[in-house]
Amino acid sequence: MSKEEFIQTKSTLILSALLIVLLVGSVYISQLIFQEISQSYHIDILAARNVFSLSCFFYAISFFIYGPLSDKVSTKLLVLIGSIGAVCCLFLSVIIDNFNLYLVIMSLIGFFAAAVPAALFAYTAKNTPNQKLPQAMGIMISASIVGIIFSRSVVAMLTDFWSWQVAFTIYAGLIIVTCLFVPFGIKQSVNPNSTTSVLGTYLAAIKLLLDKIVVIFLIVGFLLFFVYLGLSSLLTFYLKGAPFYLSSTVLGWLNFAGLSAVIGSIISGKLSQIVNEKYLLLICLLAVCISVVTIGFSSSLSVIAIGIFCLFLFVFAIQPLVIAMLNKIVPINSRGAISSLYLLACLAGGSIGTYLLGIVYQNNDWSGAISVCVFFTVVNLILTLIGIQLVKHKERY
Repeated sequence: MSKEEFIQTKSTLILSALLIVLLVGSVYISQLIFQEISQSYHIDILAARNVFSLSCFFYAISFFIYGPLSDKVSTKLLVLIGSIGAVCCLFLSVIIDNFNLYLVIMSLIGFFAAAVPAALFAYTAKNTPNQKLPQAMGIMISASIVGIIFSRSVVAMLTDFWSWQVAFTIYAGLIIVTCLFVPFGIKQSVNPNSTTSVLGTYLAAIKLLLDKIVVIFLIVGFLLFFVYLGLSSLLTFYLKGAPFYLSSTVLGWLNFAGLSAVIGSIISGKLSQIVNEKYLLLICLLAVCISVVTIGFSSSLSVIAIGIFCLFLFVFAIQPLVIAMLNKIVPINSRGAISSLYLLACLAGGSIGTYLLGIVYQNNDWSGAISVCVFFTVVNLILTLIGIQLVKHKERY
């Protein structure tokens, strides 16, 4: 295959980034408006967190469906299926007056949205040389981060100004406009796995789980997002209560501190070409632990904002490092599957973390939830040390 076939054009990169921003963001749009959703359906605010938990859970498990398919099926097709499905669900969500049915529709948003990052992450992983893989993945992850920040903040502000129903409708319109460019902007690439059956593709993905290095780093991603997304969701309750009493709009502005994640993912991708990525990974995990402690035990809003800034910065600095390490130890025709399995592990951790930390928060208050987060962050450091030793051993032999 010629070099030109491997390199995405600038327009393709821009379109891919926009699609990831909007579709990843569609999973997170409810995270800052639990109070408004609970008022619309006359339910307890803590019950409203199930909207995000289920959406994130279905988003996560769908990566196992779309991940292997991304090694087999056209990128354009997966992107269009995911985008159109998410748009239909967003429109349905604003006209439904039954909360249980609303939960089903929001779960389906997660299911459809996963097709887009699964397809585009695989496309990038297969069409990028190894030495540039951390940097390329950093760009794609940056788009995911911007999507999370953009959707939560903009929807929260539009909800304060109009309503969450209007906010969801506007968001669906943005996806529709972007999708109009998909037939012209997404380039096709030759699929190295084209002779393998769909069943064979799924079996190859399952076999990846027999590698203990792969399993360790999937657990690292799971625990990382258990802490990050679980804590992010609890901050909505914590900062809307005493002594802060923040509005959705103020929370939306505070959420922009999370744009530091873009800096983290890009810088770590570049630094990995200079500094050993394994040591860089350990430093970032240690910094995540410090950030959690800063958020958890400070009573100053400005210090908490700094903690949020650092949490996003280092959590997403870790992402391109781990994804690149995983992609280097699997065959090229499994790169779509391994990227999606890692994203599945992360998002499953985030979904379960949101749910379980909510229970801890109810029973043991804020300090109990923070203690759990610190514990799992330390466990992650230990697992990473073990994983790095296994990688070094594999590289030697």
